[in-house]
Amino acid sequence: MQTFTYPFYTRIIYRYGNIAATVLLLLYLIPIIIGVDENRYLLIPLAASLFMIYFVNKKYLTLYKVMTYKIEANEDKLVCSDFVFSDRVVVIYFEDIESLSGGIFDGRLRGVMKVCDGKNQICIGFSDKIKDSKKLITLILSKVKKEVYDEVIEKLQALKKMKKK
Repeated sequence: MQTFTYPFYTRIIYRYGNIAATVLLLLYLIPIIIGVDENRYLLIPLAASLFMIYFVNKKYLTLYKVMTYKIEANEDKLVCSDFVFSDRVVVIYFEDIESLSGGIFDGRLRGVMKVCDGKNQICIGFSDKIKDSKKLITLILSKVKKEVYDEVIEKLQALKKMKKK
């Protein structure tokens, strides 16, 4: 069984980075709120800051639901654990994988990749920052159904064509 985890600092940023960003944006809001009575143009940075706080926390809440920080893989399954705010363990069998999306699976070089189990309606996500990510991606692609593999390969070929232009 192979184990894939994140480096310590990457794990800290993915888990708690939104807290630091939110605190900094809230500190930035204090002088804006105080000065908005004197200058109505400060409503623009106020609205922008509130939007950024909303966007950052919405993105992190989405990641918290699917992001796993430890993946153990063997010949027939992925065992995913170490989720934020949860002690759950998710087992996904390669034969049950219905779709692969995000990151390299969608023909992009970066991003969170999602592996979705169609049988149990479960999706897990992992980033390309996980240790030995290429090995994990190769393992997943080598074990999924041919239809899912072909779909990903089409997206990768489209990426290559775009790079050549």
